[in-house]
Amino acid sequence: MEIFKNKTSGKYFIGLDCEDGETALMITPLGEVKTLELHLFAHLEASDPERLLADGLITLTQFEKYREYLDTLLPRS
Repeated sequence: MEIFKNKTSGKYFIGLDCEDGETALMITPLGEVKTLELHLFAHLEASDPERLLADGLITLTQFEKYREYLDTLLPRS
């Protein structure tokens, strides 16, 4: 999981896909999936999603949206 910290708000966003080196598809703290400009964020090391949730860096809504995203990539049998 790629994590980005908004330089202005200090909130954490989950990166899903870097589109062109200037923007990335991200999950906001409210669970919305948006294309955002990368220069607005500091990139953090990839980390374990459950640890980030336990530490309060990401919201439950973000975590659930991330799981939904993974399910679309890796359908369960």
